[in-house]
Amino acid sequence: MDKGIRETVKRYIDSVARHQSGLISAFIFGSYARNMQRSESDIDVALVIDDLADNERFDTQVRLMLLAAQIDTRIEPHPISKKDLDSNNPFAVEIRKTGIKLKVK
Repeated sequence: MDKGIRETVKRYIDSVARHQSGLISAFIFGSYARNMQRSESDIDVALVIDDLADNERFDTQVRLMLLAAQIDTRIEPHPISKKDLDSNNPFAVEIRKTGIKLKVK
């Protein structure tokens, strides 16, 4: 993966950590993690948030998208609870299988 993309996503994760409580970990997944991105590809970032309740998911998604727009409009945030990440949900399996884990402050 391009070092510039990793740095951009790291700046985003640092911003999320300042504005979103309960951030446990983050992963780049999808086409960028597989080095199969194209010019129109978004940068999929899974944000693992402790105790993310279903009724908070939409508001959290909106906040994360607004933060992403301040860093790079290609960033597509995907909030997920720790419980959901540990499940056999195909989305969670994809993140665990192909995701590149990034350090969270």
